[in-house]
Amino acid sequence: MIIVTLYRIVRFAWQGFWRNFWLSVATVSIIVLASLTVNTLLALNVVADSAVKSLQQKIDISIYFDPGADEATVLEVQDYLAKLSQVASVRYISPAVALQELRLRHSDDAMILQALEDLGENPLGATLIVTAHQPEDYPEIAKILDRSPYKGLVTEENFSTHRATIDEIIAIASRVNRTGLAISLFFVVIAILIAFNTIRVTIYTHREEIAIMKLVGASNAIITAPFVVEGVLYALIASVITAVVTLIGINGIQPQLQNFFTGTPLNLAQYFTENFFTIFGLQLVGITLLNVVASTIAIRRYLKV
Repeated sequence: MIIVTLYRIVRFAWQGFWRNFWLSVATVSIIVLASLTVNTLLALNVVADSAVKSLQQKIDISIYFDPGADEATVLEVQDYLAKLSQVASVRYISPAVALQELRLRHSDDAMILQALEDLGENPLGATLIVTAHQPEDYPEIAKILDRSPYKGLVTEENFSTHRATIDEIIAIASRVNRTGLAISLFFVVIAILIAFNTIRVTIYTHREEIAIMKLVGASNAIITAPFVVEGVLYALIASVITAVVTLIGINGIQPQLQNFFTGTPLNLAQYFTENFFTIFGLQLVGITLLNVVASTIAIRRYLKV
């Protein structure tokens, strides 16, 4: 008996879907468009996040040592900094390499090159290039170095020069995350309202059938179930179409994105593929729940006969 009832419910839902084919197409299309909007915002958020991370990786601070500091001591400072939890890497530049890089940077400036020749000796000390895990870590690294026993060996560090850039990157990252979340929530609410009203229109077209079923003694559960199943069908079809269109679109624009963000490890196609079940699974569950709730609420008024 239960199997027969379930069969009838599914059959009625399937018939309802095809009987009002164009309305079903409109309902699925609206759900797909809303889902694609959310996926587009997700993709934009991933792109923005990758761009910010790329900028973060290019920020570092240089620590310049007194020319009299011996190499063993500078390497000791390097080891000291490398052990800090805030530090991602520390690169050592010897005085000879620093001089060579200075000559290359000013290869077209005859006065500087001549001044270096006139000195007769290397005026530069060793340098340590420090890269932190997060931009927020640089102030703490500067404080630790300032309180360390090696402070006297340091002639200059350019953290204060980079501070405005670092603070701006932190602010950009924060704004990107907040804006992306706010816009996504806004479109999710719009999608819910549109889908809910579309389902109400669908049920409205069946109001006479519902009234007849009610009059012949059908229970509320039996009357409601086909519409709930029809809502689940909308969710399944919309989710499949959304997944296919999203992946095709992303694979299509991936080469252009890679060319535009040269040097930035950005692979949207890989991100959506690796998180396929999380992204589209959550969307399927969300759309299904939305349709079930919308169908249940919308049909209530027609059950009062």
